[in-house]
Order: sequence, then structure tokens, then C-alpha cells
Amino acid sequence: MKNKLLRSWKITDSDFIKSVAVLMSGTILSQITLVLVTPLLTRMYGPEQFGVFAVYTSILFTISVITSLHYETAIPLPKKDNDAVHVLVVALLILCGNVLVLSLIIISFRSHIVHLFQFRELTLYLSFLPVSILGLGTFQVFQLWALRKEAYPRIAQSKVKMNLSQICSQLSLGIFSNTAGFLIAGEVLGRIIGGFSLAFSSRKDFKGKRMKFRWEKLKVTAIRYKHFPLISSWSSVFAGFSAHLPILFIASSFGVKVAGWYLVATRVLALPDALLGYSVKQVYLAKSAKILHISFSDFVKLFWNTVTKLFLIALVIFVSLAIVSPIVFPFIFGDAWGEAGKFVQYLSILYFFQLIVGPISPNFYVLELLHIQVFAEAFRLIILVLGIVCAYFFLTEPWQVILTLSVFGAIGFIMLGIGSWYTMYLKLKSTRKANIFISTIDNDKSRRSI
Repeated sequence: MKNKLLRSWKITDSDFIKSVAVLMSGTILSQITLVLVTPLLTRMYGPEQFGVFAVYTSILFTISVITSLHYETAIPLPKKDNDAVHVLVVALLILCGNVLVLSLIIISFRSHIVHLFQFRELTLYLSFLPVSILGLGTFQVFQLWALRKEAYPRIAQSKVKMNLSQICSQLSLGIFSNTAGFLIAGEVLGRIIGGFSLAFSSRKDFKGKRMKFRWEKLKVTAIRYKHFPLISSWSSVFAGFSAHLPILFIASSFGVKVAGWYLVATRVLALPDALLGYSVKQVYLAKSAKILHISFSDFVKLFWNTVTKLFLIALVIFVSLAIVSPIVFPFIFGDAWGEAGKFVQYLSILYFFQLIVGPISPNFYVLELLHIQVFAEAFRLIILVLGIVCAYFFLTEPWQVILTLSVFGAIGFIMLGIGSWYTMYLKLKSTRKANIFISTIDNDKSRRSI
């Protein structure tokens, strides 16, 4: 009966839609609030302050991808909750260890780090990084636990708390001064509140007779899922550099003012991915992991239905944004932000493909073919670096550089999407070989019995 139901399952199934809707509710509320408040923030803080903030967050998110060595991604995979708890503890222990190491590095090499990025403003704000990492890492770990438990409202509520805390802090502090430090302070506070509120709301899941924690099992768990830090963490490093290297390059080449325009443009362009793409990705991860154990054909249907629908939605969204953004940006964000509207046009190509490819990337985890993701992400980073090299030697205007990076970045996402599809091809190929092998053995046994 289950097989029959699952074969008729499609991406439009009510269960899938409800899961996406619940996750989106928190994201929509927080993102809409952010969009509504951004015009106020852009009048409190100038492009230069947003540029410093952009550099800080770029460093933060680049580091954050490996704070738990990607062990948190394995939380939905074990069949038993008791095994998943041990994965969660491993991830948290690694997170705390890395936060301590990062703190020691900043204390010891602060001046060298500032010289590396050539931003003196970072001297004051580097000390915030370990705190931001702790909050962000805690949220990432417990978010995967909540997804395993299908506690989607819990994630939505914590996300709202995180973003509202950040926004309220930045607005209230901006009344007194427009320094970049207040933008960063709001970011830090939001991460801490979001991460620890999600952890606190998950405490009931760990009570009960079936939850038996054993310290000696942590080593076994770490070894069982060692391919996540050994392989998947590398892909995360490559992905982190691909996402945040452009803004660091732009800031160092054209100054923090251009980086501020770039940040506001990407904040608007990232809205569709934050509202739809992120939620679809999380639910796709949970649903595909379950469906894979029952029917591979339904897994493939889920993949193509997701790609098709996201393509149509992304086409409408980003064509519309590219047309209206140069006109409306000066009115919405202020006269100082007109260039950011033009940046939206150039970057729409990149974000179009990101919205399509991002939600189907869990294939690498679910099918446990993480080495394919490493190659795909490495290739994506190489393509982006080639774009940066071309921009460095041959281009002089900011808009030329941004358009070039957008095109090269889009090509990288296309290759990542092909890699996600290729994992299904490899899985199907190995399954067919296994079936042929089993069939051969059965035939030999039947002949011998005769």
C-alpha cells in the first residue's frame, strides 16, 4: 500500500506543500520585515558602513561552513533517534572546539588578518566573530535535528526571533550612531538569540527512556560518518569561497562603498531564495531521504518536478527584478543607492540559476556521493576564480566586474546542477548492476537445485 501511495506522490502533494508552507512562514515574516526595514537602515547607515558589514559577514559565513565539519548534515540519516543524538553531540563538540581555536587565532594574529584583507575597520570587529560563529553553528546543528523530527514550526519561530533581534538592534543602535559596529552588533545578537532559542525549544526531544546517551559511542559515530568532514567539509569550503569571494574582491578593488551597494543588491536578490529556495531545499532533504528507501523512481520524479517548477518561478521573478530595480531603488532606499539597483540587473543571471540548483543539492548527501559534490564545488570555484582573474587584468569598471562574476558564477551553478543529476545516474547504474548480480546468483542456485 505504501509503495502504491508513494509512486503517485508528486511535488504538489499536500504533505510536501504543508511542510514548505510552515518553513516559509517564519522565513517570509522575517524576510519581509527585513525588506521593509532596509530602507530605514540605508538612511541610517551609508554604503561605506554597509560595505564594512558586508566584509564582516562574508568572513563569518565563509568560516561557518566548517565549524561543525558538516557532521550536522548527517543528523537526518540514522534510522534511530538515539543514533542521531550522538551525531548531534559530535557536531556540537566540534563546534565548541573550533570556536575556541578561532578565538585564539584572532587574539594571536589580529594584525595579520587585518593586513590580509586591507581593511583597518576590521580591527575593532574581529572579536565578534567567535560569538557569531557559536550562535550560527548552534542554529545549524539544531535546525537539522528539528528537520529530522519534522518540527517545522520550531525552525520558523527561531528564525523569526533571530532576524527580529538583529533588525531591532540595528535600528535602535543606529539612532545613536551610524558606525558599522552597530550593524555588526545587531548581527551578533541575532545569531545568539536564534541559535540558543532553537536549542532550548528542542530540549523535550531528548527526554525519554529510548534516549540513552553513551560517551563511548561518540567515537563510533564520528567514524561512521567520517566522510562528512573528510569529503563534504571540503565541498562546503569551496562553496563558501564561491559565495563570498566576490564581495571581498570587490571591496578590495573598488572600496567598501561599492561593496555596500553590492550587499544591498544581493540582499534583494537573495529574497526569493530565502523565501522559497531555502525552504524547498530543507523539505527536499527530509522527503528525499525517506522516499529513497522505498522507491528510486519516485526519488527521480521528485527531483525533476522540483527543477521544473523552480525554473518557471525563477524566470518570472528575476526578469521582473531586472526590469524594475534601476527605477525603484533610489525611491525605496535613498538617492545614495541608485547604483545598487543597476547591480541587481547584472546579478540576476547568477541568482536565477542559484534558485534552481540550490534546492536539489541535497542529492549529494542523500545518495552519499559526496565526492561528486567536492568535484562539482571545486570546479565551480575554479570557474569563479577565472572570472576574478579576467576582471582583475582586463576590466576597470565595477559594473563590468559584477556582470562578469555573475556570468561565471551562473556557469558554476549549472555545473553543480549537472553534478546533482549525475549522482542519480550513478545510483541507478549501481542499482542495476546489483540487481543483475543478485539475479545471476539466484539463477545459479536454482540450476544447482535442479
